[in-house]
Amino acid sequence: MSLPPRPLGSACPEPARIRALAALLGATRAHILLRIAVLHAATTSDLVQELAVSAATVSHHTGILRHSALITTRREGVSVHHALTPLGRSLLGAHGIPDDRRPAGGSL
Repeated sequence: MSLPPRPLGSACPEPARIRALAALLGATRAHILLRIAVLHAATTSDLVQELAVSAATVSHHTGILRHSALITTRREGVSVHHALTPLGRSLLGAHGIPDDRRPAGGSL
């Protein structure tokens, strides 16, 4: 899986930095972390739709990211919401990917 599948906008980080993040976390977890950053929070359903994988796959990977203190998760009714932690923001920042940038259209 190549990250990101769509451009981050005019200030796109260097592909080498994105590849390094994917090498560290795994491509799916890196993609999830990037999507949460771009969306400033994401539900499991958002991530299922964006990644075109099963809810079980997203839950597995978000569990690992949560256990690694890169994201937080909270349940609201039937929805599960994920957000970056300060450590998750720092990890993205260390790879040249600021999480405060929301590209036009909100897409990666």
